[in-house]
Amino acid sequence: MTALPIDRRHFLSGALLTSFAALAGCTTPVARGTSAAIPFRAASVIRIADSDDYHVEWQAEDVRRIAIYVSDMPSPMLVGQPVAQGNGTGSATIRGLTPGSRSYFTLVPDRGAPLVVADRALHISGIANLRDIGGYRTTDGRWVKMGMLYRSDQLDRVSDADMAALERLGLRVVVDLRTQSERMREPDRLPPGSRPLILDVAADGDGSLGGDMRKATAAIAAGKGVELLTAANRDFVALGSARQAYAALLRELATPQAMPLLYHCTAGKDRTGWATAVVLTLLGVPRDTVMADYMASNRYLERKNAKTVSALAQSGSAIDPASLMPVLTVRTAYLQAAFDEVEKRHGSFDAYLRNGLELNGHDLDELRKIYLS
Repeated sequence: MTALPIDRRHFLSGALLTSFAALAGCTTPVARGTSAAIPFRAASVIRIADSDDYHVEWQAEDVRRIAIYVSDMPSPMLVGQPVAQGNGTGSATIRGLTPGSRSYFTLVPDRGAPLVVADRALHISGIANLRDIGGYRTTDGRWVKMGMLYRSDQLDRVSDADMAALERLGLRVVVDLRTQSERMREPDRLPPGSRPLILDVAADGDGSLGGDMRKATAAIAAGKGVELLTAANRDFVALGSARQAYAALLRELATPQAMPLLYHCTAGKDRTGWATAVVLTLLGVPRDTVMADYMASNRYLERKNAKTVSALAQSGSAIDPASLMPVLTVRTAYLQAAFDEVEKRHGSFDAYLRNGLELNGHDLDELRKIYLS
């Protein structure tokens, strides 16, 4: 890997993408909009803690050299010199980028189409579980685009500094999957220019998920947190309100004018977790990758959950903190319960999309066309 000097004057928006092929001695550049396949089998970006530096890793097939370009836009672009270059498989640490700005990295191979990746985490302190759901590879070798769809926990604790970072995402629609009582108790603070859309997943439920705090508290105090969350995930498939909410979310996603879009609940792990599992699965992301994205909530919510447990202890509550953890976290069994309910009621995930959410082939084709590279 070779890291190159960074000149921020090169990071301009709206430029046509030229391939690194010229640098590698090839004569045919890859232009934006190319139908060539993306040769990368894996790629990831992680921001180095407490810095504006990033670690980028990649693995590509039949590629000798790649160049890395950086910008503040999710569209593939190349202007000026690359910030790093390397072999078909490798890694690079990119330093000295603009503080506070989200950086997108275009990986340009010497053959095939480029790939845009970024750190999925938004690193906004007041929104612990805010993540981009893009950057995943599908079973047929395509990639979910980044900078278009975000999953999140509650938005009522957004500070002014958080709001400035949220505004930079350019959100057009914010979908709230919570109950009415949750929305009244902890109303969203939305960035200017975004349109709210209320889709109450649990409206037809018994109130134990987010609505009736007494029922939820009683279940937790009785040590039935696992049963509570397992049943909730089944309800995400079975309840009429859930089917209507998730179907409406997917219809909204099929409207390009709604992007970028953020959807959320309270912790960003249960109702939001199933929404993400549905989107990624219909786009063709492998089940183990879908599960890994779901389980990542435990990592992102770790500090927030620790504060909740500490506050519970200080309040003198009779609830054992150990009984609370199954509700504050996610388990593979929770999401599996939803997938099992899909099989039980519909026979297959495709049938769930068609019959449970009433999506047709055109709807699915549009979603894949919009969100896949």
